[in-house]
Amino acid sequence: MPRALLAGETLGASLAELARQSGRSSATFPESREKISAAELDVAATDAAAEFHRLGVSGELVGVLVTTTPTFFVTIFGLWRAGAALSVLPAPKELGSAERIARRLAAIVRAAGIRHVVADQGHAELAERLAELVTGLQVLDAGQRPSGAHPGMLPVVGPDGLAVVQFTSGSTSAPKGVMLTHRAVLAGLLACVVSGEFSADDIFMQWVPTFHDMGLIGLLSHWLNGAQVHVFTPSAFLRRPARVLRYFGEHRGTVITGPNFSYDHLLDAVGPDQLAGLDLSSWRLAFNGAEPVNPETVRRFGQRFAEAGVSPSVMYPVYGLAEATLAVSFPRPGSAVRIVDIQRASLEADSTAVRLAGRGDSGDALKRAVSVGYPVHGMAVRIAGETAGGDTALGEIQIRGDAVTIGYYGGGSADQKLFTGDGWLRTGDLGFRLDGELFVMGRRKEMIVVHGQNFFPEDVESIVREVPGLYQKRCVAFPASDGYMERMGVIAEVGGGTATDDLRRQITRRIAGELSLSQVDVHLVEPKWLTRTTSGKWQRSLAAQRIAARRDA
Repeated sequence: MPRALLAGETLGASLAELARQSGRSSATFPESREKISAAELDVAATDAAAEFHRLGVSGELVGVLVTTTPTFFVTIFGLWRAGAALSVLPAPKELGSAERIARRLAAIVRAAGIRHVVADQGHAELAERLAELVTGLQVLDAGQRPSGAHPGMLPVVGPDGLAVVQFTSGSTSAPKGVMLTHRAVLAGLLACVVSGEFSADDIFMQWVPTFHDMGLIGLLSHWLNGAQVHVFTPSAFLRRPARVLRYFGEHRGTVITGPNFSYDHLLDAVGPDQLAGLDLSSWRLAFNGAEPVNPETVRRFGQRFAEAGVSPSVMYPVYGLAEATLAVSFPRPGSAVRIVDIQRASLEADSTAVRLAGRGDSGDALKRAVSVGYPVHGMAVRIAGETAGGDTALGEIQIRGDAVTIGYYGGGSADQKLFTGDGWLRTGDLGFRLDGELFVMGRRKEMIVVHGQNFFPEDVESIVREVPGLYQKRCVAFPASDGYMERMGVIAEVGGGTATDDLRRQITRRIAGELSLSQVDVHLVEPKWLTRTTSGKWQRSLAAQRIAARRDA
């Protein structure tokens, strides 16, 4: 196993250690053609810390609105060395205007009591709107040069000091601020390094936004371990995925991260013509997490990129959450993806997942499940209701370890619900284990229960997407009620010219045929009506609320 270069008790100390051991390690930003070495960042971060301290930014939570350029690195390490904690605020430009995003961010800023936001020129308009909405908020220029005035000694930062408040994506509820100390973040980084067998020889490419835990922690785990990192903006990948993949191949990249939808996006954009002459044989890991892993995506990925030299073991389904800093379980690097068939009836009836050797002749409907590997270094995992030594019991996934959050920012009663009486964190995700490997089945809050049978929304959505006439196959499923009994709700986007009554009947028939379920309410909406969280997950609960409001209006 490669030796972990990651060292230091705080993030600022880890940067100093990286600069000492591997000062030439660099972060490259292809779009702006900028580059910064570990040694250069170490100096610049100390200067930035002195300026932040002079401005009174210390011992508080600071919002960050900075594009992923060298300025982003200087800002976050400067804040940490100044004794501040930070929250990279979720401000995806793809989701709308500055006014709309500012209104959403204002709720976070007020709830967290944030007094300072550091913003660059790319977020200047958004920061201005935000300052108008939040009384007393001060916006600091990320590109401001140190004044040269000596602020005195910088504060001592300890491992138990707050480092990051990671706001969750809000797929099933309002966003919550996950508190992570320096100790927890470093434990989470080490878990990634050890279990993913990262090394200073890795060449890591990132496009995932840094306000997402996969983006921030994934980037830091490679950067502070001495790897060469290449950072794109999210829009660069979403608009031109083939160009980003070609860059990755030309630079002999080894690791990429992204949610499942990003690999579908890549596969849809990269055909045989784009792959011609492209050598991707250096590709080692394609992290696939943050949302359920689709077995069909795994199959397509292996088939499509094999001709460019990509090994079947490159696709790397993982499981994590902000409350764990990031990682909960990884497969063994170099192992093939494990996919098993389980009886859907057993999930629906007695919460036991039964593995089948094949499709058999029983006539039972099957569900395919993808393994997300084993608990990462330093992380303990248990399944609520699982008996000692027993496999396949379906229950809530619970975790414990040094990388686990200490609670929510101003959490109060939310923290009481977060942890069990014996100190395990409730993830809210349902899963089971088979031969020690973890399989994640979905969110407990999003489970659809009709007549005592359990249905996972992802399964319903995969069935509905195959019905012709949907706009870009966009749909969500959610638990519903007619006031007397539980039902299943489905919202599907439909393009112009589609016969809506016929489409509604086709969706109902398809679900009845596949799931033997007739208690279904189908709602058809216009294109782009459905929304995702900042991490790309469907906002099913919000969609259900909007449908209810439309019906009651």
